[in-house]
Amino acid sequence: MRLNPHAIMSGPLALALLLTSTTPEAASPSASLSVERSSSNRFTVGFVQVDPDATASTLTVRGTVRPRIPARGAIPGQVHITVLDADGRALAETDASLMRRNRQAQSAHFHAQLAIDPPPGSRVRVEHRLDRP
Repeated sequence: MRLNPHAIMSGPLALALLLTSTTPEAASPSASLSVERSSSNRFTVGFVQVDPDATASTLTVRGTVRPRIPARGAIPGQVHITVLDADGRALAETDASLMRRNRQAQSAHFHAQLAIDPPPGSRVRVEHRLDRP
């Protein structure tokens, strides 16, 4: 089997062209929303994705929580999600349960949908809590 150098270079080149031609606002529809992560002492809030849907006036928040020291096992607690306006006032808040994909998973995921269309300059605070308030 012979490698074609043109075929090898065309994939990364096409990806580079795509990334440089896309503006950050077009790549991320939630560019006006910032995300704050607040981890607990034993667990870290990892990946967080915020998807606003202006037509349905909803905001979907999903992400993961993992132990600071990689290990399997249960991840206790829940995730508290708060949407804040530019002045810091709470517009909406909810708690999301943590779910592991299987018993061997080293992280848990969460998903929540809030009935709000946040104004520009808003931020979403995602906080892992070990105890219930």
